[in-house]
Amino acid sequence: MNAISCCHIALALALTNICSLAIFAGYTVKLRERQFILERKNGSEQKQLNELKAEIKALKEKNA
Repeated sequence: MNAISCCHIALALALTNICSLAIFAGYTVKLRERQFILERKNGSEQKQLNELKAEIKALKEKNA
């Protein structure tokens, strides 16, 4: 007989769980890569803002 036992069901659920964990891990890696890219971009933009603030401060001191 080809009856489905509880061991077959448990095995199917375990394989499904492993597949979902693999997908989740891949998604997490993609998000982490995106986070590093955005942090790098934010760092360069913050540097530009700091340079502009220093330039504005220098111009205010010059005109005062």
